[in-house]
Amino acid sequence: MGAAVPDPRRATRADVPALSALWTALLRDHADIDTALALTGSSGAALEARIRDPRADPRTRIWTAGGGAETIGFCAAHVGAAPASLAETGRVSITELFVRDSGRRSGFGRALAVAAFAWAKERGAERIEVRVAVRNAAGQGFWRSLGFGDFVDV
Repeated sequence: MGAAVPDPRRATRADVPALSALWTALLRDHADIDTALALTGSSGAALEARIRDPRADPRTRIWTAGGGAETIGFCAAHVGAAPASLAETGRVSITELFVRDSGRRSGFGRALAVAAFAWAKERGAERIEVRVAVRNAAGQGFWRSLGFGDFVDV
């Protein structure tokens, strides 16, 4: 039996360099899936600015996962309000979830997702959304294994 997966923890400012590296790796993986998702030369600076302080926006939460000094993965989620015309009052979007190749199929992704689910529930979210590229077979399989399915086509 494999080693236990440590619980994800909320990211701090000290995690920004690791988060930036993970986010860049995520975007590079996406660019390999579809060139429309390719990075620009200034992507690194834009990502660092976006995550400069992972605790600055109370509507957004970022978690990290990993053992020891190596950060294996991260998950970011955001609380959004539903349009006023809908009965639904709120939703959470899991905007990113990434696990390094070395940590895949070890429970890190599931642990990060479960942390986001619990946070969404605490905030009274009636729905959780994830966006996964159609060509991302691994991502599609991961989210479907957690009960997600198609909702809106764009």
